[in-house]
Amino acid sequence: MPTTHSPTDHRPNRAFHRALASEGTHRIVAVGSGGALGTLARYGVERVLTTASHGFPWGTFTVNVAGALVLGTVLTLVLERWPPTRYVRPFAAIGFCGGFTTFSTFVVEADRRAFTGHVWLATGYVVASLAAGLVAVTAGIVLARIGMLRRRDDGPGAEESGSSVHRAAGPLGSAERTSR
Repeated sequence: MPTTHSPTDHRPNRAFHRALASEGTHRIVAVGSGGALGTLARYGVERVLTTASHGFPWGTFTVNVAGALVLGTVLTLVLERWPPTRYVRPFAAIGFCGGFTTFSTFVVEADRRAFTGHVWLATGYVVASLAAGLVAVTAGIVLARIGMLRRRDDGPGAEESGSSVHRAAGPLGSAERTSR
């Protein structure tokens, strides 16, 4: 019996799947590269800021707060100012900040201090980390937006530039594109 062909070919488009696989591979490389750099940076900070076994864990505290600052800054710039890109957020936000900051070490350090009788230190560490992280991410957002405002106002004829600018509704609000 002869095979009939439908007017629409439902077989997968091989070129499309190859392009999709390549896109995924590029993002994986971006995340991995950022993660490798973030991990090396954290290792360096941890070596410089050594902590006594039951003292305040300054190394982890520092990388987590600094990571929150970087994350707030980078995501604000990526979402509100820079042109759309496929690789900056995976590289910087997921890779670098993910490799640089460490929730698991934070929890283990808090648990160790509480388990060895330093409950107030453990509690202070948790509260200070959360508060400083929230302040840092907010500071990153504000610094990025201040930088965007300064850049927008720089140079002669900045008002007539006609460039597209992102403006956000609030500190963590959604961005909207406007033309000037």
